[in-house]
Amino acid sequence: VFSVWVILQVLEIFCMYHEMQSIVYSTLNFERMYTVLREMKFIDDKAATDSANNIVKSPETKKEQLVSNVPTPEAIAEQEKIFMPPEHLARRAIAFGSPGRTALEPDELKMLVNDAFRGEKYFIVVGKDEKNERGLSARVRQWRRMRRSGVNVEKGVSLDYYLDPQEQCYIVLHESANNLDILKSALALVIFRRKLVALDATMRRKKSSLDDPPPPFRTRDCEEILRETRIEASKVFPHLLRELTKKGWRPPLRSLLGRVSARADWKIQQVREKRHDPAATTTESK
Repeated sequence: VFSVWVILQVLEIFCMYHEMQSIVYSTLNFERMYTVLREMKFIDDKAATDSANNIVKSPETKKEQLVSNVPTPEAIAEQEKIFMPPEHLARRAIAFGSPGRTALEPDELKMLVNDAFRGEKYFIVVGKDEKNERGLSARVRQWRRMRRSGVNVEKGVSLDYYLDPQEQCYIVLHESANNLDILKSALALVIFRRKLVALDATMRRKKSSLDDPPPPFRTRDCEEILRETRIEASKVFPHLLRELTKKGWRPPLRSLLGRVSARADWKIQQVREKRHDPAATTTESK
């Protein structure tokens, strides 16, 4: 009797798994949103491919230039995990945090709020997590990454030098940020992670050996690419919303992404716009 009960329970779980997998969600939670943003392609992807061959290829249309290959809800449903936890980088606890997680310095905070992400209801912080201790799973991920890279760690060498650069950045949200701001900040995080991985690879190539890696990144080391990230995210974001609607996703206008409790408060500075002066243009033409 017990063996029959075990077989029936296994069959029930198997049927429930396939039943839940057949459900297609058109609303975005953070895990689905991150998968969509990770798989879509930006102009950076095409530019990187062309620059490797020293060829600059301009896109045919403006939409192609900014965003393409946005997955449908059906495609995401096939990838979505049911019983297993989401990927490490797709977890809200990893993607969002407070300024104190990396012991952000005052000059770094001033640069983020008044310069790199001026006018936005979010900013991206770069640095090692000083607030939470790294557990066994974090050490296993780090060990696997070092093994793939062929790194031999000697005694006395800190493992912090071999952290995944994508784990060294996260989003800080303003207390008044809504779901559109969360979506925009997640888009900026995906763009920045790509840039940070490329920067890490470049710095490691400049080192004399694999056992002499660059130190962990800090916000002050990434000022330029943080500015580039904010500009690119602002350009791509309207086109992303349009493409999401075309692919069948519901726009995140209400509480679709869940509540992010880690927020901060700062004075949002107005973006300085350069005004066009017709009189000056006329004078120069004369």
